[in-house]
Amino acid sequence: MADFDFDIFDIEKRNVTDDVIDGLIERVLSLYPEKRLERIKAQSEATWKGQNKSGRISYVVLNYNMPDEPKIPDDSTDIQREMIHQLKLMIHNAVIDDEYYPAFSSGLEQVTIPSMFCCVKESISRSDHIKPVIKTPSDVYSLPLAEIREGYVCYDMLWKMAYKYRRAKGLIPVYMTDIQGPFSCAAQMWGIEKFLGDLYEYPDEAHHLLNLCTDAIVRYFHAMYEVADGNMIPIHCHPVLWVPKDCGIAISDDFLAIVGVNTAIEFSLPYLDKIGEIFGGVTVHSCGSINHFAEAINNMKTIKAVNFGASETDLTAYAKKCDPNIMLLVHRSGLSINNLPLMNSVENHIRHCANVQKTTGVRVFATPQYTDEPADEIHRKLWESAAR
Repeated sequence: MADFDFDIFDIEKRNVTDDVIDGLIERVLSLYPEKRLERIKAQSEATWKGQNKSGRISYVVLNYNMPDEPKIPDDSTDIQREMIHQLKLMIHNAVIDDEYYPAFSSGLEQVTIPSMFCCVKESISRSDHIKPVIKTPSDVYSLPLAEIREGYVCYDMLWKMAYKYRRAKGLIPVYMTDIQGPFSCAAQMWGIEKFLGDLYEYPDEAHHLLNLCTDAIVRYFHAMYEVADGNMIPIHCHPVLWVPKDCGIAISDDFLAIVGVNTAIEFSLPYLDKIGEIFGGVTVHSCGSINHFAEAINNMKTIKAVNFGASETDLTAYAKKCDPNIMLLVHRSGLSINNLPLMNSVENHIRHCANVQKTTGVRVFATPQYTDEPADEIHRKLWESAAR
């Protein structure tokens, strides 16, 4: 890839922290031998493809009650501290016999794709936003060519992905970074309120920008695969799941929760399908309530799965309208919408997902976001029982 320098760091240059990282990588590899990884892949793939005959739903429990050891040396860099935290998470979760798949997380930056057009973040009222670059609708025709430029977030995210993958000598894969879909990227580049108001007055300009964003996203996916030698797991919702190679990639469109169905059918879902056609399918993530989108998403050509929080979107109601060929990735959320109950334990969340699968026939992959519950034998048995 011409615009990304592979020789950006010297892995051979070491500090004290490197010894800690080496020890943690060795522990991860010993805790997740090939036989265990193959079991995780097989169970996950069976769920993705509707072939799960195990008598239990697939689930993941993330336990963040990690010990302080090993201590992070004083000479550590930001990327080394990030690696240590993620390696400790892999080790800490190894006690749970679920479908958690160990790999490095690539993080979240909503400006990743807009930064390919030279967009930057700005802080407004203590919150980071993407600084709009579309002042008038015609500006869409004079945007710079989308490129991965050094000094911009798009480059930095690839750098972090490449560093982690190469530092672990390719023995531990990486997850993709969170990629916002074309509609979300375009809205932020245009200015969200203005974009939503201008869509139908300037549809040609809107579609032109949406096509540019789609092409940039496709290019970025190719770049992510390239820096990880193809060993990238294309999901971020959440970065804990194994995805079969023929089940596509994941895209976020958090605007689904706030726009009408007709708007999405014209300006969002077709572009997600374009990306899905290139990569063999698409998993769509949205925050908020998307119950009103079940039928529209059913009609997408390349849809493989939908991801949402169980207390934001009503899982039971969505599953009743969902095409059974589509899998639902459902996580716990601390946010309640429309008075949906918060899952007060991992056990309850997994059981809820299992019951919905049994009563509707729609495949549900229970992906709890995190838990403070101890991963002791009692809780592990409760979680496994709830999955059956």
